[in-house]
Amino acid sequence: MHTNWKLIRDALNTAIDSCEALELAGYQEGHRNQTVEINGISVSLQDFLVSGWTMPENLRYAIIRQRHDDAMDLPYTPETARIMMAVTAACAELVGAGAQSSSTDAIKGMIDWFRDHFDPNVARMVKRADD
Repeated sequence: MHTNWKLIRDALNTAIDSCEALELAGYQEGHRNQTVEINGISVSLQDFLVSGWTMPENLRYAIIRQRHDDAMDLPYTPETARIMMAVTAACAELVGAGAQSSSTDAIKGMIDWFRDHFDPNVARMVKRADD
């Protein structure tokens, strides 16, 4: 099974960059009704925000349908996908929690665990099983 990790990394990094840019721009709830004209159509900031989460939701279902059409249905959620969903959910809770959230050390510990324990030990076990 091959996964396009570069594409996933690019998509996640782009979403993070866009969310960060929104915050750095000083976005507040009162800005939602601000509009910009695009191709003669008035589009609100709220329209952009809603599209920011509905586009990936809709894309997810399109990918599921395409996998089905290609006879590549998933009988279960792969372990790597579960890891990504859990880490993403944990990180999403940090949004608006401040630069020095009480969870900062725990997140850093998780990062260290993946790099220092998960990566080398999983690789070692897989290699040993394949030898």
